[in-house]
Amino acid sequence: MFTVGITGGIATGKSTATDFFAKKGIDIIDADEISRNLQKKGQAGYEAIVEKYGSKVLMADESLDRTKLREIAFKKQADKKLLEELMHPLIREKILEAFGNINSKWAIYSAPLWGPRNKFNRVLVIDAPENLQIERIANRDKSTKKIAESIIKNQMNRNERISYSNDLLINDDSLENFEKKLEFYFQIYEKLANEEKN
Repeated sequence: MFTVGITGGIATGKSTATDFFAKKGIDIIDADEISRNLQKKGQAGYEAIVEKYGSKVLMADESLDRTKLREIAFKKQADKKLLEELMHPLIREKILEAFGNINSKWAIYSAPLWGPRNKFNRVLVIDAPENLQIERIANRDKSTKKIAESIIKNQMNRNERISYSNDLLINDDSLENFEKKLEFYFQIYEKLANEEKN
């Protein structure tokens, strides 16, 4: 099956992109969404995190405080590593399950983390200027500029991420222009997926 990997730093527009492709009928396997679902009350990720950190990472309604978790992860490298070790095996299992349930003629795998083991027909990297990322994180998550900068600094290096790309999309303008760029790539991937089938 023809698959497209989508990656990009935080607040570059990955979710907007995957929503756009989903509306076109393309199945999306989103590692972030899988992670969020695993962290809902009663799920395996939730139980593992609460067992490790206790009630200090819980909101009043007993759901996980994602802002608090993010702060913990980006203040200490050891905590970031520990959270990854708790979550990554659970996420991998759900991703494999999702790949077995694809119905569209081609599919997208979206994830913030990337490596040479990720093999797809095409890799689309979405990027944005760092000052825009900081602004978007602060507005979206009500984070301080310092936390936003720390999150970006702790993510994969921009140049390294771009080195995995076949296609690069810069999201530094209006939503309308971003969607025009996405439409351009959608047409390319449709064509390539059809060619692979024939």
